[in-house]
Amino acid sequence: MTEPREGPGKVNVSSEAQGGVPNGEPSPDSVNSVLDVPFNGVVSKSQHILMSFQNIFAMTGMFLFPAILGATLHLSTEKIAWLYGATFVVSGLGTLLQSTLGLKLPIVLGPWAATFAGLIISGEVDGLGAAFGSLFIATIIWAVLSFPIRGFSFVGYIGRIFREPMLYGGVNLMLMVALTSTTVVNWIGTPAQPGFGAANWIGGAVAIVVTFGILLFGRGFLRSAAMITGIVVGALAYSIFTPIHFTRVVNAAWFVVPRIFPFGFSVNWLLVLLFFILITSSVAWTLSLYNVLAEWSGERLDGHRMAWGIFGQSLAAIVAGVLGTFTLVAYPDNLGIVRTSRVGSRWITATTGVLLIIGGFILKFDEIFVSIPGNVIAAAAVVLFGVIAMSGVDTLSRVKWDQLNYLVLGVPLMLSLGGLFVAPATMAHYPLLVKEIIINPFFTGPILLIFLHLLVNKVIRPRTQGFK
Repeated sequence: MTEPREGPGKVNVSSEAQGGVPNGEPSPDSVNSVLDVPFNGVVSKSQHILMSFQNIFAMTGMFLFPAILGATLHLSTEKIAWLYGATFVVSGLGTLLQSTLGLKLPIVLGPWAATFAGLIISGEVDGLGAAFGSLFIATIIWAVLSFPIRGFSFVGYIGRIFREPMLYGGVNLMLMVALTSTTVVNWIGTPAQPGFGAANWIGGAVAIVVTFGILLFGRGFLRSAAMITGIVVGALAYSIFTPIHFTRVVNAAWFVVPRIFPFGFSVNWLLVLLFFILITSSVAWTLSLYNVLAEWSGERLDGHRMAWGIFGQSLAAIVAGVLGTFTLVAYPDNLGIVRTSRVGSRWITATTGVLLIIGGFILKFDEIFVSIPGNVIAAAAVVLFGVIAMSGVDTLSRVKWDQLNYLVLGVPLMLSLGGLFVAPATMAHYPLLVKEIIINPFFTGPILLIFLHLLVNKVIRPRTQGFK
């Protein structure tokens, strides 16, 4: 095992030490690794524990989505508690499988925003029993498609396609731009939320400055704790204007046990199609982040290994359908922690998964994280999302740009972002499935990019050599 070292320098390690591709051959880019600690590397116990908890703080959707879903659909306090516990358990299971099952990368999985939106809409239309029952069927279909049989896996084939910089760099860039609607919007907040105004602005700004400053000047252990330090200092600044209360922690019960199909079970095949499409978008996102992460280590993933990752994500999604919570996706916040800290140890994310599973049964543990202002967490995430976005730009710089490739990326980019600005009153006139496709940038852009890349660069380009 390669020993980690402190400092900003680069370490050249073998493919085997980094958890390399199955044939044991390093990528030609291996000398360009930006990680000080490889995927199979270890750090000190104190740094390991701190970074494991920091990964939990970075999972903003895990704290926001259960509360918003419960408030929107008027769920009881008891059911919201179940939802929090189930979300922690499923996120922990998915994260643990990513780190240990076959992919063996430091990937953290958390609730998928598109599924969250789909559950709200379908829950209002047909009830949560039909929503989660249909989601369950869709996850089983994806588990079958992603089953990692070498040479026969559908996801393995898609994964091989996603090794091209045009695809994973383009998907990465458009998704990071789309996520400004999550980071910046949640930082500012709404007038109905506590802290709206000075507390949000100043608390979030302090979190950004502290996180940015540590990443700019910090080294070693301090750099590893940049986000959690920014959140803590930002929360202290926030509390000057709006007190942070931990009464929910004190009043919460100690234990919560997630229940099987807590909202009932039925199947609506239109909703099955809807959730299949939404999960497809999460697969595209996750595959792109696999390749971004592998690029930082200097290794090249094969399709079979990526199929193992999506299979693990699909298994956790099946459990999500059973327990009544959200399907998962790779979280860019946590990849940002890997890139900025230069610590790629998958054992840290494995510990994060275990902590989440245990915490899912301890309600007081969940409430500690929920009590931290989400505005401050969202603001700190701005820095990490910015790093990931620029990584996408760096990847795209290796594409040979011409008129054809301008079309391949430009059209999906514009369509995926354009749907964010369609007025709700306009969208109300469309059927549920059409509405989700239009307004969901996590589906429209990536899927269209894959289609155009295959059509233009694999079919049309060979027949039009010399076109500029």
